[in-house]
Amino acid sequence: MRAQALALLVLLGALPADARTVVVSSGGSIQAAVDVAEPGDTIEVQPGTYSGSGGQALVHVRTSGLTLRASRAAVIDARGHRYGVLVGEGAPTSADRCPPVGVRGFVISGFTIVGAEHTALRIEGVDGFAIRDGAYLDNRAHGPVSRCASHGEISGNHAAAQGGAAIQISDSSHVVVEGNSVTESGIGIEIENSTYAVVRKNQIFGNTAGLLVAVRAGLVHAITDHVRIEENAILKNNRPNPIAPASPDPAGAIPTGSGLLNAGGDHVSIERNVILDNDSFGVATTASISASSDPRADPFADRQRVQKNVILLNGQRPDPRRADTPGADIVFVPDLLDFEAGVVRQPDPDPSDACFGENRFYTEFPAGVTEALGCP
Repeated sequence: MRAQALALLVLLGALPADARTVVVSSGGSIQAAVDVAEPGDTIEVQPGTYSGSGGQALVHVRTSGLTLRASRAAVIDARGHRYGVLVGEGAPTSADRCPPVGVRGFVISGFTIVGAEHTALRIEGVDGFAIRDGAYLDNRAHGPVSRCASHGEISGNHAAAQGGAAIQISDSSHVVVEGNSVTESGIGIEIENSTYAVVRKNQIFGNTAGLLVAVRAGLVHAITDHVRIEENAILKNNRPNPIAPASPDPAGAIPTGSGLLNAGGDHVSIERNVILDNDSFGVATTASISASSDPRADPFADRQRVQKNVILLNGQRPDPRRADTPGADIVFVPDLLDFEAGVVRQPDPDPSDACFGENRFYTEFPAGVTEALGCP
């Protein structure tokens, strides 16, 4: 996290010394303050409810170096908007490129964002950002999302009742997700097609899946690589998955009761986490079905380390709607499977590059896998 904080400080340190604080009173316009703000300014938003008549985003930030600051009593009611807050140009992301960096340095602290038609807070084409101490509630798809962004921090937030991932890192690099509480969502925290991510000291409970590391087809980057998952509590993620298993949405394949799933991520380090009472599995590793349709991608999870975790009381009630979900604390099925037919489509060329060491657990699938793949 020090590297990300340093990068953000460097960006903000280059801003003008005569920065102002602009106060937005209840009933005023946050967007109007953003429109007149200059790099280095802080926009202080007073408690109250802020809403609009509809559109892409209730608040759209295109200026570098701004800080939006409030308590959680400042509510951004994003109903009728695709996004509550959008940072960057929000240009459509094609399959082969991200939008250019449009914002360098952005901080949002506090706020409650509710009711967005898609995502509460979207960071896109931003280098150097911090999302701190906010609440993200009842948004249709996601809470905070980093998309095509870098050198960021998402910390101290509460996200609940999102239809998709409560916090999502996608096509991004060097982002730290730390000290958040995420619950009652499709996925607690999702890291997809991103590199050098850290997920640390979060409370992840009551979702369909607690934490997902994945490679998906059709995104800008074709890998997920170097992800550190440390000291999280991943508990009772048994919210029923409302998506049909045969749905074209990849989330439909995720079993209810998934603790931590690595589907195709490389160099994933899973250490010192507490993973308890997830109905289908605690920690599972598999190849990415989605990535197998992308000719640029390697669908297999390579060089994973699972060490010093407490992984107990998982897999006792596997999801009956997702066929062949083996119930266990630790599940290691690295091959590319055809779940409908129950056969291996493509074996992992080298499953021996994963390792398990010093974990507390009772059950594993297949039997003996952790001893066979011990860490050196």
